[in-house]
Order: sequence, then structure tokens, then C-alpha cells
Amino acid sequence: MKKHIIVGSLICVATVLIFLVFWGKLPTDVPIHFDSSGNANSTLPKAVVVFGIPAICAILNVFSGFSLMKKKDERTFMYYLVPAISVVVAAVVLVLAL
Repeated sequence: MKKHIIVGSLICVATVLIFLVFWGKLPTDVPIHFDSSGNANSTLPKAVVVFGIPAICAILNVFSGFSLMKKKDERTFMYYLVPAISVVVAAVVLVLAL
């Protein structure tokens, strides 16, 4: 099961590559929250988004993975939920920021 944690964490970290492809097109302050009218009301610096989101997702993946191992959960897909969320979050942030 450790291999699933490692692979999942690598997927989380690989989202940095998705962000780096669009580095030049991302604004200096990337919007991360919007009001009900669709106006950005919260932003983070580009570097925090590009490197922080994948790092946080990788850390969450490790903690959740070891928790699954401790519970002896045999459902392999559970080890890939956080990595899947990481990819979706990266895509959503890029769509909203560009």
C-alpha cells in the first residue's frame, strides 16, 4: 500500500508542472475566491498557488494514505482520491485565473 501513497503523492506534486506550463499567463495575484457576482474577492501570490497547492495536497495524501494503511483499508481507489482532487483543483484554479 505504500506504493499507492508514493504514486499518489507524485501525482499531487506533478500538478506543479500543470501550473508551470501556464506560469507566464497567470496573474501575479491569482484569484482563489469569488463573491456571488463572480468578482474575485480573495487572491494569493502566484508562487504560493503554483507550489503551495501541490505541496498541501501531497501532505494531505501522505496523512490520508497512512491512515488508510492503519485501518487496513483494501479499497485501492481510496489512495487516489486526494491526487484526483489535486488535479481537479489545479484545473479549476487555472480556468478561473485565466
